[in-house]
Amino acid sequence: MSAVARSAGVSRPTLYRWFPTKADLLLAIGRYAEEQFDAGLQRLVEEHPDPSARLGAALRYLVSYLDEAVGPDPIGVDPAFALRSLAASLAPHVEALARLLGDALDEVPAVRSGALSREGAAELFLRLAYSHYLVPHADPDALLADLRALAGLIGCVAAPVSRP
Repeated sequence: MSAVARSAGVSRPTLYRWFPTKADLLLAIGRYAEEQFDAGLQRLVEEHPDPSARLGAALRYLVSYLDEAVGPDPIGVDPAFALRSLAASLAPHVEALARLLGDALDEVPAVRSGALSREGAAELFLRLAYSHYLVPHADPDALLADLRALAGLIGCVAAPVSRP
């Protein structure tokens, strides 16, 4: 809490006035991260009306989002909280991703064939992104290429993954 107060430029008593416990602070951080995730997805949808482009941009967003939002050491500060937060955010993130991408998920061959629902594809992509966050891929661009291949976006050119 001392480090957070110092970083925020406030006194510890001020921080404790807003967040009486470390759990309260971590919960607020988790809510903020979910809001930022949804806002980023919404911007992506508005910028990419074409379903294939929207899906490709969403996959790039999933590979880079957690690294950019939280940083390179997701587990170090509070491992139990980090894992609980990821688990708790999965269902809302799946719902948001499936809702916002909509017909873009129909580009995925398994969805197009009926073997997988849009929600199932969204969950699969999120679980892969979460695993990259917890056990980073040595080459995020290679991971993105693999995700794009899985999504059936073989011929599309992808921008490189941004790194924090």
